[in-house]
Amino acid sequence: MPSFFVMSHGKRRSELTTSDSSTTVERSIALLWELYANPEGLSASDLARRLDTQRTALYRLLRPFLRTQFIRRDDRKRYYLGFGITALARAVAEPIESLVRDTLQKLADATDCSAMIIADTDGILVTVASASPQRPGMHVAAPPGFVHENNDVALRAIDAGRGGAAGNDLLADAARPFSNENRGSATTIALPLHVPIIGSDACILLASVTPFRLDDVLPLLSHACEVVAHSQDP
Repeated sequence: MPSFFVMSHGKRRSELTTSDSSTTVERSIALLWELYANPEGLSASDLARRLDTQRTALYRLLRPFLRTQFIRRDDRKRYYLGFGITALARAVAEPIESLVRDTLQKLADATDCSAMIIADTDGILVTVASASPQRPGMHVAAPPGFVHENNDVALRAIDAGRGGAAGNDLLADAARPFSNENRGSATTIALPLHVPIIGSDACILLASVTPFRLDDVLPLLSHACEVVAHSQDP
């Protein structure tokens, strides 16, 4: 099974707190990342310690987030990401999903693999759209917003596609650098993708809990990359 993990936020938090930009803005971003990484919720003391700030300053930081429902607090005074975040996420995801939804679903059903578009957002690999096979069974789940860590297959494909290389140009070599192989079979494979609306380097990745033959899925994956890449053409 492909190894998908939520990113480690320790390094990211360190990068934010040592930034030269606005301390309040950076601390606000770090606050949201901490709540993302801890869906079970965090107390004010936990957050103050993790953000290296005083509780008084933390409450000032929390107030506008609570008012706009980007952060919520339960009866135990633990803090969580709020439902206001989903409105922002929907506004980002919907224009992309409307363009690629049908193509990804057809690819997932034809290959019996989960199909996802993964983008490099400032060094973090994030699913921006995905589809799972409609056939009942166990399938890989990496919905929009899912953060990938140690996903070498996606990273290789994205790196290879930087500069505008077309998926077809890389197809002959795709089985070697962009697949996760196991005795001639694979559980993941990806090809570079370039779509202006995404605004960053990306790839389409197929993932399955059971091995599949590269030769069987490569033509289908390549065709899907072409369709998605031209989805914004007039």
